[in-house]
Amino acid sequence: MSNQLQVIKTGLMGKQAIAMFKDAFPNATGKHAEEAAVRFAKMCYTAITQNPSLQKCTVPSIIKAASQSASLDLDIDVRGLAYLVPYKNKGVLEAQFQIGYLGLIELAYRSGKVKAISAHCVLESEKNVVAIQRVDGQYTIEHPFSYDKPTGKIVAVYATAIVEGVDPQTIVLRADEVEKLRAVSKAPDSPAWKQHEEAMYKKTAIRQLAKFLPKSILEDFHKGAMIDEQETFVEAQITADEHIKLAAGSEDIVTEFEDQPEKESVIDENDFLKDD
Repeated sequence: MSNQLQVIKTGLMGKQAIAMFKDAFPNATGKHAEEAAVRFAKMCYTAITQNPSLQKCTVPSIIKAASQSASLDLDIDVRGLAYLVPYKNKGVLEAQFQIGYLGLIELAYRSGKVKAISAHCVLESEKNVVAIQRVDGQYTIEHPFSYDKPTGKIVAVYATAIVEGVDPQTIVLRADEVEKLRAVSKAPDSPAWKQHEEAMYKKTAIRQLAKFLPKSILEDFHKGAMIDEQETFVEAQITADEHIKLAAGSEDIVTEFEDQPEKESVIDENDFLKDD
């Protein structure tokens, strides 16, 4: 084990980090919260051992990013619900929390009110067979299945949710609309967009769909979408500040979020948002 990995392991398994994870978990209390926090820390460490770039990130940034994932009760593992992603911030590698589109779907189903939620891309070869109608702002889509693999660039993406007590909601985004959203994202040229474009299109559609669903029913879903857009994350930041101040000793650790456009993604080739 390298010295840096040992430092990361000590930080993740230390009292400070475990206390943060315990407070972050929304449903676990008492002994169960302690066990969940330790299990979560081990899971994060396993993910870091498999990513050389994450191993170069600062320990405070790793703990803070992990606590955000814990607050949504999303494991960081091979299922791809959530990720720790390394970014360069003014020359320093820092870990950031990133939710996968499968993680957004998981949050939607947890409410118990969601009957179905999905996202699909439309490729150039499908333009003449996919029928999209919009009447009074409501979309209806007919997307026939084909045994032939669609080809060409993505021309549109759509996401649909069927929620108990609410009319089915569908959002459709043309490729140019997705690209506009991508342009103002925190890492528009990251390897995630280059290597897993379809997954990123789906996540963009689901994230936009979240804005039109009842917040009272899908609280975690909205929270996850909000975090992913890096709008605000006040509760986790306050929790992180409190615990770091208690345990950091003489070292001053800054936990405030910084503007994301200055950050350059260094995601490894096999790291992020695989569309399995």
